[in-house]
Amino acid sequence: MNFKQKITFQNKSQKKSRIEGCNFGEYPIHKFRYMNYPGPNYLLWAFACGIDEWHKDCFRKRIFSDAFAVEYVQKGVFIFQQNNVTMRVNPGAIFLVHLDQNNTMRCETKFATKKTIIMQGSLLRYILETLGLNRISQIIPKGHEQIDRIFERIYELCEKSAAESRHEISVLCYSLLLELSEQTTGKLYPEALQITLEYIHEHLNEQLSLNELIKYSGVSRATLHRLFKKHLKISPIEYFLDQKLERAKMLLENNLYSIKEVASLLNYASPQYFTSEFKKKYGIPPKNYKLWLIRQER
Repeated sequence: MNFKQKITFQNKSQKKSRIEGCNFGEYPIHKFRYMNYPGPNYLLWAFACGIDEWHKDCFRKRIFSDAFAVEYVQKGVFIFQQNNVTMRVNPGAIFLVHLDQNNTMRCETKFATKKTIIMQGSLLRYILETLGLNRISQIIPKGHEQIDRIFERIYELCEKSAAESRHEISVLCYSLLLELSEQTTGKLYPEALQITLEYIHEHLNEQLSLNELIKYSGVSRATLHRLFKKHLKISPIEYFLDQKLERAKMLLENNLYSIKEVASLLNYASPQYFTSEFKKKYGIPPKNYKLWLIRQER
């Protein structure tokens, strides 16, 4: 039997830090491994890591967070808000739960899964500031191989108590933060393109115009087109429409909304127009796509 349960938790060591939220049955399911305190010689380490499974009716709110976590989305879509900025985080993307920040977390799709690493250590704040990660909440990596490898290795080592394991985990935590710093759009793209991409991903449920994107980017029409063509091989509006359809496809895959509801959620002019655009991109109408998904599940 499914049920909702409100939860409240306050960290005794930091009176300002508080977690509120709502569970749904057994969700969220934390399949975590924990690492014992390795001692004062370790200035950065993984307190916990593992798989986190969520249901759309789960919710968490952190007040003045006392935790730093790297959240690597695997399936579904998470809605993450930090300091009044709301992000939709798709599979393959990463969001960072920052120390001393207010944030909320839920999933847009019926179910969502993420890999989590919670880090601690006296050098953590300094490293985040030095790498510029303290100013970043979401990262959309261009490559995942190194990130996947580090997550898997930390998970493998986390329950071991040998000194060599603790040392390797510490090194891997720094390697992960360094990799994330290098993978941020701020490092990979010019600033105007970075902020435009972030704006697009935060407003996929709207009908954005080119003039609106130009105004937000702070550059001319010609410059914005040149940046998109150079780095993404596509125009700004083509990128926006493409990402909107990717979001629609993901919503259909989670079998939570009807075709009409997806069209409405993403602000398409009509279900018929949504169907037409979906078929142009994927070769089949959304109705047939949903039927194909059902057959795959059997």
